[in-house]
Amino acid sequence: MNTPAMVLRSLRGDKVKNTDKLINALTGEGSLTFAGNLEYASALEKKIPELESQKHEGSTHWFENGSASIANTRVIVNTTGHIIFFNEEGRRFLSTDPEGHPLHEALWVHDDASGETQLAQARMQLDNQQWVGIKPRAKTFQTQIDISSHDGWEKMSLDDLREKAAEAWRVPFSEVKYFYNDEHMIHQGDGKYNIQLTKDALYALHEGSFDKSLFISFMFQVNWAKLDLIPVVELFQSTLPGTGGAVFEFIWGIYNDQSREEALPPLKYRGLPTYPSKEAFNIFSAFFEPKGPEGKDIKRIFMDPMTSHEITWTPQKHAPVRYFSDTQKISLTAQDGYLYKVTAYDDPIIFPYTNCSGVKKPPIEREVRVANQSFTLLEGKLGREIPFNPLWGLRPQTYPTKLQTKYPFNWKWFFNGEPPVVDATKSLYTVPFYPEGAADIDESSLQPMVLDQIFHYMEMAPAMPHRLEKIDKVLIHTFDTVLAGCIDCTKEREYTVLYSDAEFAQKNAQLLWNYAASRDQLSNLEKVSFLPEKDHIAHAYSTQYGLIFKWIPFMYHPDRVACESMLQALTGALQPGGFLYLVGPRPLQGLFEHYGLDTLYNDPVYNMPFFRQHLKMCPENQVNPDLCVFLLEKKMPEEKKDIQPASDQATSTFDGTAPQMRGFRRDN
Repeated sequence: MNTPAMVLRSLRGDKVKNTDKLINALTGEGSLTFAGNLEYASALEKKIPELESQKHEGSTHWFENGSASIANTRVIVNTTGHIIFFNEEGRRFLSTDPEGHPLHEALWVHDDASGETQLAQARMQLDNQQWVGIKPRAKTFQTQIDISSHDGWEKMSLDDLREKAAEAWRVPFSEVKYFYNDEHMIHQGDGKYNIQLTKDALYALHEGSFDKSLFISFMFQVNWAKLDLIPVVELFQSTLPGTGGAVFEFIWGIYNDQSREEALPPLKYRGLPTYPSKEAFNIFSAFFEPKGPEGKDIKRIFMDPMTSHEITWTPQKHAPVRYFSDTQKISLTAQDGYLYKVTAYDDPIIFPYTNCSGVKKPPIEREVRVANQSFTLLEGKLGREIPFNPLWGLRPQTYPTKLQTKYPFNWKWFFNGEPPVVDATKSLYTVPFYPEGAADIDESSLQPMVLDQIFHYMEMAPAMPHRLEKIDKVLIHTFDTVLAGCIDCTKEREYTVLYSDAEFAQKNAQLLWNYAASRDQLSNLEKVSFLPEKDHIAHAYSTQYGLIFKWIPFMYHPDRVACESMLQALTGALQPGGFLYLVGPRPLQGLFEHYGLDTLYNDPVYNMPFFRQHLKMCPENQVNPDLCVFLLEKKMPEEKKDIQPASDQATSTFDGTAPQMRGFRRDN
């Protein structure tokens, strides 16, 4: 029989055990890096054993000074076991999983000028143990306008200027007014205005610290102390795998924190413009519930940049949660007990194992299948079984009877079954990165924009679909970032792909396989070969092709002899009447006639519409003015050309896809 003394000792023992767990999470290696948080955590560590606790709607609140108020609560352990630590203002500065693995850290500071609390920095750990960070108010952009040449400018109000801006930018007036309030439009007299816009920024954090950060993207400014919008990650294609989920985990958490004191209004997805997509809608919906005008299709309203802001978003009761397991060397994401995905530590393949419920096709055949007390990581026919950990709160799952999809080959086929050895960390960074300020974009990050220009040429050129249909051999050389995008899955052709970067090559092979498998077009890709450039360049150039994609690396641009040598080799490998997409220095065009090449199109990269669009997001980015994209055709004597260069007045009908070269595009 348990005596009251025994029960009391047991309760005390449980409290010591629980407070030890909190201290371990607070002081664990890598949990905190910001100096202000480290200082506060040192004081909090001493207080934790003395904190009182009470249950509240399934969570446990740990508090001081006799009450569990917003200001007095120091720790909340959620129903899922996740732990959140709060500073003296009641703002979260650390969140961990039940075993103390850090999920995100936030540094809050007092702004003396405004008297308000502001977020100074935040960082989030990704599924693959890399980190990304948010730096609020990272950069203020300014531009000068002069309206004195317009009739009646003296009577123009700021709203009149906003109306004109909304019309020019093709965005709603309400959004222009939201981001450009009166404080951002400073009248300097005589019709001159200084227009300012401050933006937050997202960074990749090498080793989890801002000391070694790599700029990813700007975001529209958020009032993090009192959330007011869902921010736009403008260069969404540059984010590391898992960034969206980790950032929304943070946003969902602080929205709920701020709602404890008073209800916050629903969030809206806002930007100038927004960048709606199916993927954005899916991740928003995982953490927030969308609501729109009654009787209307919410997703359709969201997908229109002119109406995206009309959808309101309120937190889901059960948002996705993440767990890390050092024992199994995995991280997993679950929602209300349903296991969504599993990522293995130090995995050279960037695709996680996805729970497709036995119905959908998993990316590159990587699937997680959930049983009664375990789940299995499947890759093709190979599997690894992992038992449930009670901390994960996973539910058993049953699947509909369905035979495993049979494919003619897997992604390794493109490498003749032997893919290159790659570095797991470098593989995660195979995304375009752009300068934060006034600097040249590197060639790897320029390639997606240039590929868009190539698709644009394919649409502009009359009879190009008919001409491409006849091509049966293609060479792709030094287009490492976008190799998959150069390959057409709709028709069987022989592709020789020469690569120099193993990580980009592997990623593109997997993207290509996914794209074709999802459309049941893998059989058209049996003659695609990814080959290391250093071992196969001589043999590759010993045959002829109807189409060649060639990027001349920047390092060779000043060397006229090297560039001409490459052009000569390309011409020799191009069939008469064949097409060459060439990216290189402008002076090279003086040699085209000598080598029997007709110039069908010729554009400097800095003048491409896709680069101009990019400047709306990163206005200070630069590119070498002599870098050009050429579409060339090898002359066929005595034969009339099917394609003629378009006039300078030709307008683009580019809508994001090419009619006959629908390879994997960078936004898929």
